[in-house]
Amino acid sequence: MNQRPTQTDIARAAGVSRGLVSLALSGSAGVSQDTRARIAAIAGELGYVRNIGAAALAGRFHSALGFVLPDLRNPFYETLVSELQQGAGDLDLLPLIVTSLNRPEHEAQVVRKLQELDVAGIMVVSPVEPAEELVRVGRSLPMVVIGGGTIGGTVDTVHMDEIAAAQLIARHVHERGWQRVLHLSARHESGDIWVGNRRNAIASALTDIPLEDVVVDTDDALSPIIGEFHPEDRERPLAIVVHNDKIAIDVVPALHRLGLTPGHDVAIISYDDTHVAERPEWSLTSIHQDAHLLISTALEHVTRRQNDYAAPAENSVIQPTLTVRSTS
Repeated sequence: MNQRPTQTDIARAAGVSRGLVSLALSGSAGVSQDTRARIAAIAGELGYVRNIGAAALAGRFHSALGFVLPDLRNPFYETLVSELQQGAGDLDLLPLIVTSLNRPEHEAQVVRKLQELDVAGIMVVSPVEPAEELVRVGRSLPMVVIGGGTIGGTVDTVHMDEIAAAQLIARHVHERGWQRVLHLSARHESGDIWVGNRRNAIASALTDIPLEDVVVDTDDALSPIIGEFHPEDRERPLAIVVHNDKIAIDVVPALHRLGLTPGHDVAIISYDDTHVAERPEWSLTSIHQDAHLLISTALEHVTRRQNDYAAPAENSVIQPTLTVRSTS
């Protein structure tokens, strides 16, 4: 079996020292443009690929960035991953994307494995581990939480302003004349803390409109649940505020099965404003949180903290907007 080409092979072919090859391939300013181009061309001809593992052992080079998601089912996570791949690529980092399965013990396991890989940092989206565990990990490498509130210690956080989002929804509900609100979310075990934060923000914003709260399991049929909150008396029309677009796309057919038209008989207002919300078969009114800004801000926290692990945690808040479509 052929061995992988090394820098020594490149040096021999180029008639230069191995040290010069290393400097040229690492982008050192001490190598002339012509020499760098010639060495890069020979490396390409030989099929050379930099050995990141060896580079990490030789110095403190970090090539990978851990990214922990609750699951892969939410279309908003797809958007975050797309933004991360672009942003991390610009920093010459490879995202290692794993899921917690919404289980604290599994999240702890994957975070530990990422630590063992000596990644440049770890980003966790809507974590389910206890805050003190995240704080402990944050003492040894950059740790950023996306989508949750303040954690403590040196763990930086980036999240949407939930109060501002709830106020946008409340204003829209008043303007359209919906007089009752049902908050619909799914059960996420330990992740319910973030569901609760969103529900509390909605309750604070809707001080003069009756608010009901329903938490469903993933296999629950939604039509009977929604039907309980939509009696024959339609003098007080109902708006359903759904925790995210993933759940909201199941609400639309549930209303159809009840003979109700979204946006006319019952409003649907969701969160995340994903590509799913834009599709004409759903056309969801949805809170837009800027995925690009979430990821770019989180990456800034990672790079800043690499220079100062002990700096106080920073809490970055992203302002939302409301995209109005046919469901309200």
